[in-house]
Order: sequence, then structure tokens, then C-alpha cells
Amino acid sequence: MKTLIALLVFVVASSVSCQPAAQASAAGSALDITALPARLSYDELAGLAKAHPAELLILDVRTAEEFRGGYIPGAKLAPYDELASSFKEPDKTRPIVVYCRSGRRSAIAMETLRAMGYVNLSDFGGVNNWRGRLSRE
Repeated sequence: MKTLIALLVFVVASSVSCQPAAQASAAGSALDITALPARLSYDELAGLAKAHPAELLILDVRTAEEFRGGYIPGAKLAPYDELASSFKEPDKTRPIVVYCRSGRRSAIAMETLRAMGYVNLSDFGGVNNWRGRLSRE
């Protein structure tokens, strides 16, 4: 009886998915750039930046001095306290990821951008979450 049950479990499990496990897990981890999650991990941001370099806008909301010290490759400087007066992105649905030093200013930047009408936003938190090499000016 145990052998029959084990065989049935094997048959059912084998027929549930026609995709190999590696393809299924890779397909499940893909992020939709048109609807970013509220928070991104390093792997998620690195993947999006590689797959969608022209569409994705990465904003470093720290000071200019902090930015010059090292920033995520491809990021643009947009200090959080100047966003409301100087940030001009015409596409309110463009995917935007913000980060700062520790996560506090990026949270404020998210609130500011939402109030300005931007809808596709994600917070990466602090630059220390970036495990790759930082760019420098």
C-alpha cells in the first residue's frame, strides 16, 4: 500500500507542472516594471537595471557630496529636499526607484513623489544595500 501511495504522489507531482523547475522559478521571480513593488532587494534592483536601463529611473536622494562619494551605477542625483521644486519627469508612470544612505530620506522622497502624482515607485532603502560596485564622479 505504501508503494502505491508513493507512486501516486510521484505521478501527481510530475503532472502538476510541464516546466522544468529552473524555468518555473526564474519565471516566477521576474518583476513587472510597470508595477514596481514598494520595496526592492539588491537582486531585484540589479535585475531591473540590467533588463530595463532606459526605462528605469534610479534616484539617489542624498546630498551632492554623498553622491560624489559613490552611487549606484546609472543613478541620478535628486536630493530629497529639492524634489518638490526641481524634479521634472513628465511621465508620471515611469518606474522610479529611490535610495539614500539609510532609508529615512528615501521614505520621505517616496511620499513627496506620490504627492506630485508619480505612481510607479519603489524604495531601495540605503545605498549600503547595494552589493555591487559603486560609481564615482
